[in-house]
Amino acid sequence: MKITNFILFQLAWFVTILSAAKGMPYIGVVFTMIWMFLHLSLMDEMRNAELKSLLFAAFMGYLLDSLLVVNGSIGFPEHTLLAGPSPLWMVCLWINLAATINLSLSWLKGRYVLAGAMAAVAGPLAYVAGEKFSAITLFGNTSLLVISIMWCLAMPILIWASEIFVRQQMIQEQMLPLGMEKTK
Repeated sequence: MKITNFILFQLAWFVTILSAAKGMPYIGVVFTMIWMFLHLSLMDEMRNAELKSLLFAAFMGYLLDSLLVVNGSIGFPEHTLLAGPSPLWMVCLWINLAATINLSLSWLKGRYVLAGAMAAVAGPLAYVAGEKFSAITLFGNTSLLVISIMWCLAMPILIWASEIFVRQQMIQEQMLPLGMEKTK
């Protein structure tokens, strides 16, 4: 399941970036939504916690990428925008990433410093790749530094939030009265 999760994460990233770069960002959005529907259907036991993690990542991603646009670190070609300042397809990339936290990236749980250090490198590399595909524009030499700092903080927060949502769901399920079982 972890390998499948990683492969689908990569596939969704490429479909989303390439479709945005080609002026058809809705393809990546639709692909990501189908993938998330499949993902949530497979997360039977922790579906509520996973859904909260995905929504949290969507909100956080929209906020952080919008701040990058407003402060002049990044920009998007007009043809990639479905909503702004951060386009919907970028939010899908955050959702896509969040879908890996409890599966292919589960080994990072509780390892916040390592997660932050890795994200400080991988995050900017993803933005550079997006720029190479013409889906995003990086402005100035400091944009990569700003993105690196943002990801150094964002990834541990995403992991921490996911852990909280899982704990909350486990506590709620334990609080069911005896004799009552969770309905599926």
